[in-house]
Amino acid sequence: MEVRIIIIKDISIEIPKYEVKKELGYQKQTESNSKIEKMISDTINLATSLLEPKGKYVILEKIDIDQDRISLGAEKLTFQSQDIADLLADQEEVALLAVTIGGKLEKKVNQLFTEGELTKATTLDAVGSAAVEEVANRITKLISEEALAKGLSHLTMRFSPGYGDTTLDIQPQLLILLGGEELGITLSSGYILDPQKSITALIGLGNVESDRPSCDFNCQNCEFEICVYDK
Repeated sequence: MEVRIIIIKDISIEIPKYEVKKELGYQKQTESNSKIEKMISDTINLATSLLEPKGKYVILEKIDIDQDRISLGAEKLTFQSQDIADLLADQEEVALLAVTIGGKLEKKVNQLFTEGELTKATTLDAVGSAAVEEVANRITKLISEEALAKGLSHLTMRFSPGYGDTTLDIQPQLLILLGGEELGITLSSGYILDPQKSITALIGLGNVESDRPSCDFNCQNCEFEICVYDK
C-alpha cells in the first residue's frame, strides 16, 4: 500500500524563553536578571534569521508487535525495542516524523565558539534546541488533527531513537521511509542526525492511553518532578 508522506516547509514558530532557559539548565524556580533576559531575547532574534524550519510525517496503519519485535506499516519499518512495544500497545496507528531547523544556526554557533564568544555560542545553541522542539510540536499538532479526523482521540508521547532501549541504528530506515534527504537531513557513521538540530520520532495514535504518561511538551506547566520523556 502506498503511504502518504506529508512535507511542511517554512513553518512559523515562536521560541519560548522558558524553553531556552531550560536548555541552559535553569530550573523553574531559578531567577535570572535583566541582563540575562536581554541576552536571551537578542539571541532569539538572531536565531530567527538563521532558522529554516521544515518537517515531514507519515501515518502507518499497521502495527505488529511480537514481544519486543516491532513491524510498522506492513514491514516498512522493523526493529526491536521493548519501550516502543510498550508505547504502541493497544494503539491503532503510528506516526513517524522528521523535522529540522537547517544548518545555518549550527554554523553560526561553531563560528561563535571559534571566535571565543562562548556565552553567545552556548545561548544560541540552546535557542536552536528549543526551536527544533517547537517545530516537532507543530508537526505533532498536525498529526493530532489528522488522527482526530480519523476518530483517533489519543496520541502517545513522542519517542525518538536513542531514548530508552530504542537504538540509533533504526535512523537509516526512518529517514529512507520519510525521504529525509528532501529535508536536508543526513546521517553520520554513528547514526547521528546532520544537521544536529533535527529530530526523528514515533507517536502512537489510538483511543486507549498507553502505559507511558503522555507529554504535551508544555514544560513550563509540567506537573511531573521527573521528566517522563527523558528516561
